[in-house]
Amino acid sequence: MSRVLLLLGLVALLFGGLHLPPVAEAATARPVLAFYYPWYEPSDWNPARMSDLPPEPYSGGDDAVIARHVQQADDAGIDAFICTWYGPNEPRLNERCAKLLNAAAGRDFAVTFIPDQAADFTGTLRNPQGMIDSLRLLRDRYMSHPNWLRWNGKPVIVFWNLPSFGDVNAWRAVQQAVDPKHEWFWLGEGTDFNYLDVFDGIYFFDITWAADPASAMNSYLRRHGEYNRSRGANKPVIATVMPGYDDSRIRDGHVVRDRAGGDYYRRAWQTAIDKGAQAVVITSWNEWFEGTQIEPSRSYGTLYLDLTREYVARYKGASSAPGASQFFPETGQTVSGRLLQFWQQNGGLPVFGLPLNAEGERQTLDGTYRMQLFERNRLELHPQNPAPYDVLLGRLGTDLLYRQGRPWETLPREQPKPGCLYFQETQHNLCEPFLSYWRSHGLELGDRGVSFRESLALFGFPVTTPAMETNSSGHTVLTQWFERARFEYHPTNPHPYKVLLGRLGAEAQ
Repeated sequence: MSRVLLLLGLVALLFGGLHLPPVAEAATARPVLAFYYPWYEPSDWNPARMSDLPPEPYSGGDDAVIARHVQQADDAGIDAFICTWYGPNEPRLNERCAKLLNAAAGRDFAVTFIPDQAADFTGTLRNPQGMIDSLRLLRDRYMSHPNWLRWNGKPVIVFWNLPSFGDVNAWRAVQQAVDPKHEWFWLGEGTDFNYLDVFDGIYFFDITWAADPASAMNSYLRRHGEYNRSRGANKPVIATVMPGYDDSRIRDGHVVRDRAGGDYYRRAWQTAIDKGAQAVVITSWNEWFEGTQIEPSRSYGTLYLDLTREYVARYKGASSAPGASQFFPETGQTVSGRLLQFWQQNGGLPVFGLPLNAEGERQTLDGTYRMQLFERNRLELHPQNPAPYDVLLGRLGTDLLYRQGRPWETLPREQPKPGCLYFQETQHNLCEPFLSYWRSHGLELGDRGVSFRESLALFGFPVTTPAMETNSSGHTVLTQWFERARFEYHPTNPHPYKVLLGRLGAEAQ
């Protein structure tokens, strides 16, 4: 089979044999979440304990209040609330989080719970079995709700202060008990990125220790990048935005971060945009005791809702704006326009890596295209195709095989094997240990979970039989090549880093 026929076969699969749904909603691709605290009673509203107050005192359990908050957040562009929950044995928050979820019904708005074991005075969530039982209750009672937050098809569950429950192994035991197939998106908080061995993402709850939000984000990106590089992982970048901080009326020790008339919030949002974050967490909708609230207040009116609406629109539309660009000081390169939009919407730094050269016209084995090389792949512009297929990943796997004098067409083919996925187009099997990895990763095309076509769009067809090969780092490992990737099996690595992707972009330079 020629390279042209192989490319035509892929186009037929993507455009002919499958119905193409519309591009995913922004809430799915780049969600904006806000922490929500339903614990307030009328007696809580006291200027001696809070730096600001709402226009009118309210009860967090009032149906009209909950409905108003959902509407205000939805109108401001927020995609979901993260509702603080102390488990099923604390009836007040349990009822109010459930009300919040039901109040979102009929809207393009979602809710998830944060089991807060650090603050749970009942002790339920601090006990491993209590945490497991509580998460099973969330799964069975709430996660099937149409307004439960999902990201890339997975129901999202959020946690705070991970060390207060236990180490990585403690969390792994919980995950294996309630989500053994890892069908949820586990979002954790803190500064210890080793927890990403279990969690799908990590965020900073508080960035106001830094006078400049960009400084906090740079610290996050450094640690995040070190983790991804050391594990060969693709964990998403999650930014935190805050309006300021002032808990001086209830405790000592934390720095008070002045809001500067909204400027701190503006700079935090602009940093999230500039860094290409794949999700944004707002701390918070209504943490009045710590002075991080953005809901309307006596001092600021609707200023922070207005700013949220403005910057959410910029965040979700920045990469599609004409002339939008982002400079990467690590490599001295800039990514712009449609390539930047594709880079941001489909994984950004963890998935594609840093840009290695400037966008420009270049020759490949399949033709001349406008493209840009990244650490892990090459993005090519194909304006003749409808979005999202107007940007395609380069066939670096097959290109590098040709450079090595091993055209894939000349290599041995296979017959179908039991328990494997067979590709007639290239006459190769995809078996374990690589099959599960292939099926669990893909470009974001709007499908539920990770679909076949999304995996195919990211990796392409397998073009070799698995064999022991020595990679560019000098490791001899089981290797299988794909059109757009190279899978390597490192059996001594901890799960889930036994299968790693080769840095084909860097090797193609």
